[in-house]
Amino acid sequence: MLAYVDIQGRWLVEDPKVGPPHNKEAAERAQNIAAATGVPCQLVNYWNFSMDWMRANGVKGFCISGNTPDWAEYDWDTFNPLQEAICSGEFPVLGFCGGHQLIGLTFGAPCDALGPLEPGEVDLMPDYHPGMRKEKGYLPLKPKDPQHPLFKGFPPTGPVIMESHYWEIKELPTGFNLLASTDWCRIQVMQHQELPVFGIQGHPEAYTPEYPDGRQFIRNFAVTAGLIQP
Repeated sequence: MLAYVDIQGRWLVEDPKVGPPHNKEAAERAQNIAAATGVPCQLVNYWNFSMDWMRANGVKGFCISGNTPDWAEYDWDTFNPLQEAICSGEFPVLGFCGGHQLIGLTFGAPCDALGPLEPGEVDLMPDYHPGMRKEKGYLPLKPKDPQHPLFKGFPPTGPVIMESHYWEIKELPTGFNLLASTDWCRIQVMQHQELPVFGIQGHPEAYTPEYPDGRQFIRNFAVTAGLIQP
């Protein structure tokens, strides 16, 4: 069993208008992870997550979702069980977008906005933090080492992954290796040097028939982390 930990703000998940479509999408993404790995994947909200919950349910590894609120809007004490699991080394973890940033923050790295748009640059999400740079849409990653197991089965130019963010990790956390970048975001993919902890700023779990690379990326993570056989 795998887990997909949804870190969308609780106040949004429980909102009667915003919550239902978000919960539907989160369930679909958990199903995508299961389809990519061939292992059942249980959706769980971050406030219900703990290592005891993982052990009781036979969960061997987990992925962390993205989120829309800024980090200052959260009560950080609610992330303590999740951060404990990330640092434990007991469970392989792959963070997506906000989950990637949460891993960076857990290991002491600063996160902030990509920055303001330069003259002539197009605002890709004008209704979301207008005037700020965003990466939006299916974009190619630029691997530092195309032979790394995470990039198995992809051309040297790297996989094409869905991006939807305006924040990023500003400095590589201590103890991590940088694996891939994009034009606007240097720390796109990273891996801890000792723990089974991986992060990607994009959303491989949002793969589609037209853009299927995220499925292979998630499978590669599961193989690399020893969760499934090649």
